[in-house]
Amino acid sequence: GKIELLQLSGGEPTLHPQIIELIEWAQAHAHIDYIVLNTNGLRIARDDDFARALQKAARNGGIQLYLQFDGPGAEGQKTLRGADLRRIRQMAIERCAEVRLPVTLAMTVIPENLGQVGDAIRFGLAQPTIHGITFQPMFGSGRLPMGHLQQPTDRLNAADIVNAALTQCGGLLKARDLTPLPCGDPNCAIIGYLIRTAAGVRSVSDYLDFSALQGFLKDKLKYSLEDLARCGCELEPLGHVLKDLEVGVHDTFRIMIKPFMDAWTWDQDRIDRCCTHVIRPDGKLDSFCRYYSGFPDVKPAP
Repeated sequence: GKIELLQLSGGEPTLHPQIIELIEWAQAHAHIDYIVLNTNGLRIARDDDFARALQKAARNGGIQLYLQFDGPGAEGQKTLRGADLRRIRQMAIERCAEVRLPVTLAMTVIPENLGQVGDAIRFGLAQPTIHGITFQPMFGSGRLPMGHLQQPTDRLNAADIVNAALTQCGGLLKARDLTPLPCGDPNCAIIGYLIRTAAGVRSVSDYLDFSALQGFLKDKLKYSLEDLARCGCELEPLGHVLKDLEVGVHDTFRIMIKPFMDAWTWDQDRIDRCCTHVIRPDGKLDSFCRYYSGFPDVKPAP
């Protein structure tokens, strides 16, 4: 069937020798609407030929860069990456502006950089090529140093990031600007928008009331099978509005909070309702969180 959004990820997908060919194939495919390239930005910043190839892809449309970003400050850089990569990320953003390739920042949030959430939002708003930021509380997917994240009390969750954004943005962002997504499970993602105008940045709640559009999310804690059958974004009034906001990408700035799960934060209901899938090597679809949690059936054969 149709794929609304296909993310090319990894590892680092720009190292794949046929990555441009894969992008061109996906752009030409009638059943793929939009492509997101998930990258650390190193090759884009350093490789002129690669940047020119992405410029051609950007002209064809339907593609965006999902750029690894650890905040505008030094805190957390070495914890997460082992080095301070701010300059190289800025170079990648500038190169994307040159080739007119839209960017979403993907910020992994840990206690060390939680205090930069507001600065990260302001950083993105100041650069027109950046169309949004996704905050991801750090989760363990089997690639972490032994012993890291073993204490559940040290974990950040979506509420920690919501509170940080509201308290650090100086009133620019309001709680009513944010809403759970009706696609999948309401605990899987929180989304909101700020609006860039000629008079400055405005709150989306100056123009619309998310709570009036939430449909079945508005007044329920438990869902029937009928509720779940109609929870797709495109079937809800809120979904239609969110898609309209995405169309005006130069005016809107998307803020998303995406708490992926691991062994310490497991919620089987979220897995059962998942709408963010990995295409496995055997061709089957698997929940992103389940696939990266290391179950025996997803591990490569020895």
